[in-house]
Parts: sequence; C-alpha cells; structure tokens
Amino acid sequence: MDHNKRNALLTAIDVGNMTRAAEQLGYTQSGLSYIIKTLEAEFGFPLLVRSRSGVRPTADCMRILPILRDLHHKSQMLEQEVADIRGLAVGAVSVGVFPCISRFWMPTILRNFTTRYPGITLSIRESGQEDLDQWLRDGSVDLLLYSRQPNYTHQWIQFMQDDLCAVVPEGHPLAPCREIALDQLTGEPFIMEDGAHDHDIPRLLKDSGFHPNVCWSSKDELAILNMVAAGLGVSVLPGLYLQDMPPGVKALPLVPRAYRQLGAAMLSLEELSPAARRFLDSAKTTMGVL
Repeated sequence: MDHNKRNALLTAIDVGNMTRAAEQLGYTQSGLSYIIKTLEAEFGFPLLVRSRSGVRPTADCMRILPILRDLHHKSQMLEQEVADIRGLAVGAVSVGVFPCISRFWMPTILRNFTTRYPGITLSIRESGQEDLDQWLRDGSVDLLLYSRQPNYTHQWIQFMQDDLCAVVPEGHPLAPCREIALDQLTGEPFIMEDGAHDHDIPRLLKDSGFHPNVCWSSKDELAILNMVAAGLGVSVLPGLYLQDMPPGVKALPLVPRAYRQLGAAMLSLEELSPAARRFLDSAKTTMGVL
C-alpha cells in the first residue's frame, strides 16, 4: 500500500472533512477523492461514509484502521531514523493539546521548535480530555500536552502544577477574602466546565463532597470567566486561564489547596519518532523542565 495513499486516507478520517483534508495535504478535493476511490478499489470495499456533515470510516475500515495507523507510524519512523542517521532533522509530528495550553504555552514552544527544526512539520490538534485520550490511544497523535488523571497508564513527563481557584464577580461578598473553602460557595449559582472537556474540576468537586448549584455550563473557560464577570454566578477554574482574566472577576485560592498536573503524555517514550522526540525535548527546554 502506497505511503501517500495511506496518509491521505488517515488525514481524511482525522479531519473528518474532504475539503479541509485536501487543503492540508496540498491536493484538490477531486484529487483526494480519486485517491480514496483507488484505495477502495484496491481493498475491495468502501472505506469512508460520506454525508453533508463530512466523512467517517466505514465499519470495515474501522477493523483495519489500527493496522493502518501502525503501518503509517512505522513508515514515518523508518524515514526519520534514516534521515537522523544522515544528520537530517526531518519528519512530521502531531500533538494534541488543551486549548489553554495552545493559548498560553504553544506560541513560545512553536517559535523555538520551528526556528531550530524548520524541516519538521508540526500539526496541533485541540480538544478536551476525552478526545485527547482517544487520539493518543488510536495513534492519531504522537503525544499530548494536557493534565494527568488518576490511574494514568501512559508515560508521563510533568511540566508544572496548576492551581485550581474559585472565581467570583468583583462585587461578590466573597471577593474581599484572601482564600475560601468550597463549602462557602454552597447555594451560589455555579457555572460548570463541561465534564467531557475537563475532568479536573468535576473530580475536585466530587472528591470534596461539594455539590454545586449548577445553573450554567460551558466547555470554554473564557466564556465562563465572562459569565462570572457579568454576575451570572461563580465557578472553579484552572489557574492557567486566570493569567488573562477579564475585568470584573476576582480569583481566590482554595483551602485546602487544589491543583492539576500539566505535562506531556505518550504511549511509549522509547517508541517516539526522532521528530517527536525532538519536539518533546524542545518543549521541555522551553518550559524549563530538566
């Protein structure tokens, strides 16, 4: 099976849209469709289900998808190892990240990495906890930058501890406090971060036995901060987002202190491609991780 055809199919599946996949690969949409049709002819069965909302793998394609991803990964590793032996830094790396990491960490990480390794293509995919975990398991990304969860099975390199803080409107009776306990938020209208997007806040509330009066929810932390600023309620958010709060919001440390661990996750450090290892090392250097 041709490497370029396999890459075209996997890109179409990962992007979920033929037009965007074609743009990403440098093909016309008709050119990409032709490649997929030739693959379907080779295999003898349909590979993609097409609809107005995009494309997705057929049931038969799902059966062979893990093998295709493994072949693609091994092929990339071979090309990069050969180039590495010849002293060339080339290849492609796909990284899954939290939106907050994309906003606050990635500009500096990307600048440093692309300056040092212009021959390596880097793609960034943003989403929440559940999507990122799935992408790492199915091999559609090489590594993740996100938060570590209990009973974690992947290899992990910690970058920092990120405090979890209460946020209240500036005019709220609790705003003058230097720190607060969760039970002081009992009965307050609470704006909850979407549980599929973030596991850290729901786990903190559950472990603390705190049952918030949830009136609103969102997967966008910046939207939550603006809702707090508008006086719609209170919330608990990661400290990373509180570096750039809108006016009208007060952040308060929790008692007892609560935090999440942010860092890099991968299935196997030893099996990372040379390009992925270079990205990881560059990210660690940028973040001051020894």
